[in-house]
Amino acid sequence: MKDNLIEKLLKVKDNTRVKVRFNDTDAMGIVHFKNYMVYFDDGFVSFMNNLLSPKRIEDTVHEGTVFGVKKVEITYQGSAKFGDYVIIETQIKKIGTSSITFQHEIFRESDKTLLASVECVRLAMELKTNRLLNVVDFFANYL
Repeated sequence: MKDNLIEKLLKVKDNTRVKVRFNDTDAMGIVHFKNYMVYFDDGFVSFMNNLLSPKRIEDTVHEGTVFGVKKVEITYQGSAKFGDYVIIETQIKKIGTSSITFQHEIFRESDKTLLASVECVRLAMELKTNRLLNVVDFFANYL
């Protein structure tokens, strides 16, 4: 049962579209490097909300379960400008006991250029106690 769930989760891929806002850019007119983290977070939320669950990740957070970021590795390969649309592709790369490793890639929509990729490790935890949760158990109850 749990192996089937992990296999299913590892096959899910989500895409979300974001328009680059003026306040995302720096003095050079390109997206400031720190704002890519916001786009990756948009990808995480979209991914979680599109798992065909009746529950949304926002509900889960309000109920006290969060996915804190433990580690982020980003490779920048291009840049986006104000007014560009970017596509954030998100999928799970690895599922651990209490962690999930997400792979995100951001592409400029107009020419499909890869702008940045990130590997992000998130921990499933209970907000009130900071107790780590079993990720597979969380998804078994979430889906």
